[in-house]
Amino acid sequence: MSGTVAALSASSIPRKSERIAARAVDGKAVLVVLDARKLHTLNPVGTRVFELCDGTRDVQAIAALIAEQFEVDASTAERDALAFLTQLIAEGAVEVKS
Repeated sequence: MSGTVAALSASSIPRKSERIAARAVDGKAVLVVLDARKLHTLNPVGTRVFELCDGTRDVQAIAALIAEQFEVDASTAERDALAFLTQLIAEGAVEVKS
């Protein structure tokens, strides 16, 4: 991976790893991390966060969109996005753009 879990901050720019296969099924993303051979099913909020990891938005921008789209306050959205993205990075599904 190009980033580390410890380096994740509100200004980090996450992107989907090239080492995953992903599909949306009934509004939920199903991810397969090829190296780890792990399958993950994301809820609608997690799916949207994952979709927004396109390498152009930082975590703060992703959280702002989540706050708007799911009607939660910005600080909660940012805290939860950081925690969720930290998990996805640890699993190898997301990288931090260098």
